[in-house]
Amino acid sequence: MKTFLLVFSMWGYDGLDWHFIGNQYVYSEPMTELQCSTIADQNSWFAYESNPFYKIAARCMPTDASAT
Repeated sequence: MKTFLLVFSMWGYDGLDWHFIGNQYVYSEPMTELQCSTIADQNSWFAYESNPFYKIAARCMPTDASAT
């Protein structure tokens, strides 16, 4: 069974595009894609964003992503 890790990454907006700013947090407990996607879904969270130039993104990455 393929497993996934939940990754939170930070992004900055320069007025044209979003850019990864170099910080990320990985929840290191492998889970199914459905479990991970459910947690990462924006509708699962309350977001308090007061700065339109920064955001945090949640994404599911396969545990074997380093091999690709």
